[in-house]
Amino acid sequence: MDGRRSWKANLAALGLALAMWPAAHAQPVTKIVVGGPPGGLFDIVLRNVSARLERELGSTVVIDNKPGAGGAVALALVKDAKPDGLTVGMINVAAAANESIIKNRSYNLLTDFEPVGLYVFPANILIVNPGIPATSVSALVDVLKARGTASYSSGGVGSPGQLSGEMFKAQTGVPVTHVPYKGAPPAVLAVVTGEVAYMFATASSAIGQIGPGKVRALAVTTAERLPQLPDVPTMAEAGFPDMKVSDWAGFVLPKGTPVAMRDRLHAALLAAFSDPAAQERLRKATFVPVATPLGPDEFGAFLRAEVDKWAAVVRDAKISQD
Repeated sequence: MDGRRSWKANLAALGLALAMWPAAHAQPVTKIVVGGPPGGLFDIVLRNVSARLERELGSTVVIDNKPGAGGAVALALVKDAKPDGLTVGMINVAAAANESIIKNRSYNLLTDFEPVGLYVFPANILIVNPGIPATSVSALVDVLKARGTASYSSGGVGSPGQLSGEMFKAQTGVPVTHVPYKGAPPAVLAVVTGEVAYMFATASSAIGQIGPGKVRALAVTTAERLPQLPDVPTMAEAGFPDMKVSDWAGFVLPKGTPVAMRDRLHAALLAAFSDPAAQERLRKATFVPVATPLGPDEFGAFLRAEVDKWAAVVRDAKISQD
């Protein structure tokens, strides 16, 4: 009788141990919080590197989409997260511009986060409605000045499209009005339908409209031409070398994250973005891997420069969320 009780007790203990095994030995989850919707620019980037990133980190990587206020909603969540290396923020140029655009933020980009690194540039393209009689950037400037009034679209206030558009306006003196839309797809559609004359669009959102001739590509904002559009010049080649504007994709952690955790994440991201297969996939998706990726210190300096750069553009263009 005692033997049977002992056997049952051991079996019960074994069952309890097995039941507790997944909780005690579960693979950690790294959550990357992004300020865009599912299927957006951030998702495209992460889908192309997530498998290698998971292997490097030894954890499951999940994307937490928190769109709103040009990425400010997502960054606020990252700022308040536990600094354990498992909550990561993915940011772009809008995060730098928001330092001047959104006055009531709950965070400071330069003091409330630990910079991790920058690894890839999303390409942007200047596209026009086919009805605009311009096949070059110079011709577009002439057409816009002759018309005296026109509009351009973007994916929202403070978006890379508006920042590029306002810099272009300042450098050329074209008399145009900004029309913000809720995301890149409707902004590109506005160019297709002729609601607006042009926009600086992310290549991933516009390239499908270029081939069929629904929009015309005049220039790319990258330093080199895109393989998918070998006949489309860079802005510098088009005669506008001062249009030095590009979107970028970088990563940050909550302030106070241990340096060892930050450096481990940087190493994992560096390996993932340097993977030849991942780089080929990114290029096919119109993203440009950074030739020399930025580490924590370099990315921190880059962010400070970006905040200063876009503060001037925001001030001169009077960009605000109001």
